[in-house]
Amino acid sequence: MRLAYTADLHGDIESYRALLAFAAASGAGAAIVGGDLLPHTAHRQDAIRRQRAFVEQSLRPLLERFSTQHPAVHVFLLPGNDDWAAAVAALDQLVADGLAHTLHEQIYPLDDQTWLAGYACVPLTPFSIKDYERRDDGPLPPLSFAIAFASSSGVVEPVTAAEIERLPSIAEALDALAQQSDPRRTVYVCHTPPAETPLDLMPRGRHVGSRALRAFIERRQPPLTLHGHIHEAPALSGRFACQIGQTWCVNPGHDQRRFHAVTLDTDDIAGTIEHTIFGKL
Repeated sequence: MRLAYTADLHGDIESYRALLAFAAASGAGAAIVGGDLLPHTAHRQDAIRRQRAFVEQSLRPLLERFSTQHPAVHVFLLPGNDDWAAAVAALDQLVADGLAHTLHEQIYPLDDQTWLAGYACVPLTPFSIKDYERRDDGPLPPLSFAIAFASSSGVVEPVTAAEIERLPSIAEALDALAQQSDPRRTVYVCHTPPAETPLDLMPRGRHVGSRALRAFIERRQPPLTLHGHIHEAPALSGRFACQIGQTWCVNPGHDQRRFHAVTLDTDDIAGTIEHTIFGKL
């Protein structure tokens, strides 16, 4: 199946339009957004209201029109660490109405031979939203939780390091996900990129991807993993795709000035992958 993939749209409805047009023009069977779906919210007081309003007032009408015009193209949406869980819950009605599929910790058949799975969580960051942040492959890093908040209860409230530590780690969650389909026939959409690759590179040579995800890829060898989170990585490293063993890993990056996305065929990844800015491999 041909996939059209992007990430980190942060509530930019024009980028959503660009993805859907890109998917339709390229003959894709699926249009996928790999994390950070909703507008960035600087103030916690109206964060949930603003993100939910984007879903209902902007995203829903766009998906309704697209579904009518291109009923054979499936839309898959994965939240990311900049999305509040209480706002992501608004996507459930889009799912109920047949307009999209949510990906976090879900598995879908793409065709007779391939599955699609999603995982939204990233390793702990210095930022305040913790709904989709988890332990990686060891103890929590020494970050302050003085301004850490979560909204899984439906409202924004403080969260402690101890509460995060009690949740399944990235390593544990990925292992649980792998029990639901054959990893060697599953495309994994994970908002975090794997560690120590061109896809997780930040300024000053820092790598901030998930060590647990990299170990999962090395051990399970899925055909393809799709990522985001580190917007600038492809521009800094000069690469939007790399291999870990036999697995192709992709982060299209994000740039507010130009739409970044990739298209590829799951039965010939290396031969078909193409970036909207950087071209073919």
